[in-house]
Amino acid sequence: MNAIAWMNYGALTGALALSVAAAALPRPSDQRALPGRQDAAARSVEAVVPEGSSTSLEDHAGVAVTLRDFRRIASASTVADALLVELCEPDRVIAFTGYGARRSPRGYRYAGKARVEDTADIEALLALQPDLVLLNGYGDPRRIARLREAGLTVYDLGPMRGLATLVPNAHEVAALVGHPERGRRLAAALVQGMAAVAADIQPPQRRRGMYLSGYGGHLFGGTAGTSYHDVLASAGLVDAAAAAHRDWPEYTPEQVLTLDPDVLVTNTGMRKILCGQAGLDRLGACSAPGGVVELDDALLGDPGPAMLDAAQMVRSAVYGAPAALGAARAGGEPSARNPANKEN
Repeated sequence: MNAIAWMNYGALTGALALSVAAAALPRPSDQRALPGRQDAAARSVEAVVPEGSSTSLEDHAGVAVTLRDFRRIASASTVADALLVELCEPDRVIAFTGYGARRSPRGYRYAGKARVEDTADIEALLALQPDLVLLNGYGDPRRIARLREAGLTVYDLGPMRGLATLVPNAHEVAALVGHPERGRRLAAALVQGMAAVAADIQPPQRRRGMYLSGYGGHLFGGTAGTSYHDVLASAGLVDAAAAAHRDWPEYTPEQVLTLDPDVLVTNTGMRKILCGQAGLDRLGACSAPGGVVELDDALLGDPGPAMLDAAQMVRSAVYGAPAALGAARAGGEPSARNPANKEN
């Protein structure tokens, strides 16, 4: 990389590293403010990593989980799936999500384990006899309450909003399995990896991009505050929707036309639906070669470590592979982070 590219990389790495630094700060549960008095956004980027003398870890619902040598851990979310694979010994994990086993780019790594299909099926979970259930709570909090009432030890990893929540989740899971140093290494690798994907693309060269999908005649996005935004930014795109929208907005065709991104990033098979909708056929992205990038929805919508794979694929589709990576592939060396590489 040239000097400017290194500066771009350093700036992005520095900004993202703030979340790693915050997440790494040890804060035992007995020193934390009451959950009701905490700002939700601040809570989402702060990992509750205990000091060596702490005996419990407070989850995102404010429930303290006693730390011990968990040996029968069940995952009930795709983020927990991926983090356990990276941070925990395989023989301590008894179950992964059925969705992750079927759809995750790394689902083959879940082979030989039981599958959790639905946390509403409490009897099925109880039959597994887990000593810890990891999940990302969303929707009705009574579902998690019922699991606890049934006698299960549950750790709620909170919302799934891309790096802002994945980084603290990595620290939390590492602390729960007794190896906080693993969480520090993984968090640093994720932040640095995401920052490096398009570090060679200088700001004036960055195109405006937007995540968009269509279902039942409605248009939906994912922008600031979500993993879709992180993927776009890491891939070297300026999120065209981020200035006016947050989270997972529903758009009108007029709003999309006003934003008029250079690149649409969407799920596989969605180009025909989007560009065939009345009005959207006038989008420049629909007529420009390479203006619509399609990725498998299980990869593009994954708010876990697979964000890095998605960002690399979007970057390559929009700008081409980085020079060093392209040279390696020309020489026959496969990408170490290519989701299609089964040795990955």
